[in-house]
Amino acid sequence: MNTSFRPLPFLNEARAEPVSGLRLQKLRRAAQEARESFTAGGAVAAVATCDLVTFPYPSQFAFSGGALSPAPYVMMTNRMQVVQYLEDGVTRTLLFNPSDYERGQATPFFKSLRKKYGDFISDKVMARRLGTVQSHLTALGLKPADVDYIAFDHLHVQDVRRWLGGDGEPAYFPRAKLLIQRAEWESVKNLHPLEKVWYVPGGTDGVPEERVVLLDGDTWLGRGAAILSTPGHTMGNMSLAVATDREVFVVSENGVATESYTPLQSSIPGVRAFAEQMGWEVVLNGNTRESSLEQYSSMVVEKLFAGPSRVEGAFVNFHPSSLLTSALVAPGLSPTITLPAPNYGDIRPTTAARRAA
Repeated sequence: MNTSFRPLPFLNEARAEPVSGLRLQKLRRAAQEARESFTAGGAVAAVATCDLVTFPYPSQFAFSGGALSPAPYVMMTNRMQVVQYLEDGVTRTLLFNPSDYERGQATPFFKSLRKKYGDFISDKVMARRLGTVQSHLTALGLKPADVDYIAFDHLHVQDVRRWLGGDGEPAYFPRAKLLIQRAEWESVKNLHPLEKVWYVPGGTDGVPEERVVLLDGDTWLGRGAAILSTPGHTMGNMSLAVATDREVFVVSENGVATESYTPLQSSIPGVRAFAEQMGWEVVLNGNTRESSLEQYSSMVVEKLFAGPSRVEGAFVNFHPSSLLTSALVAPGLSPTITLPAPNYGDIRPTTAARRAA
């Protein structure tokens, strides 16, 4: 399997600017130029979006403290994208954010919530299971051997050992390699105390080195599929960019809703006033503070790369990997708009076709 990906043009040069304000200016221009080059390369073969689990998340983080509500938690739905695209004439299958949410409950933050509220409220009131990675792939007609790559925007609450093997456990995906920014992989191996609350202890232990592909920046995976380096939420944060023949969309958890990128269009109490007071163009998903300046700039890159939604032009075609979701337990914290989930073309099995070839 070829893992010698080429970089997206323009963006790396802009990121080399040492002054943060100037860097943002250069990134604005570079994001638009990179988008033009990316879309000229053609469209992906297919995309399917799969809902996994709805879970609570602190309201104070969702809009950097700007939203006004008595509810301590917003509700968010974690989603996986299944993307098929051509790489050197071969159809590849990528799973973006295939969260093993059962093991993700070992994350210290969620483990403490369960201890506080108990199993019944945690499982029946504050969470809703919508499907597993395995069940969604079966519904799409895919087998584990069809998957070439898995990737996550970052490794908060992730345990990858079931998928790739580790600590003596066999790999569920026999061929798949993990695509990850070098900065994220090195960080998860050497966590700072302020980071540990969001990471599954040992979630990458024992994963064979040959199953991991370290990326250094923006990466063009194949026709219509790319990884954007979007540091800030974590230092190795990255985003999925996909081009179809109709649109470009971007996926990450830098923002919890598309209105995070157009806060003046938000009807959530407090968000618009907060953005106006602060003079912010975007409002961060702010549960970490590794580098808020970088995260802000990364969100501007995502915003420009995605462009406006073809469904609602006042909003950006950004699709959160953890999507703000309406819930009775979170009054006043429903999204202003939820864009249709990215789905395009038909996902097809690839192992039989490769054997035939």
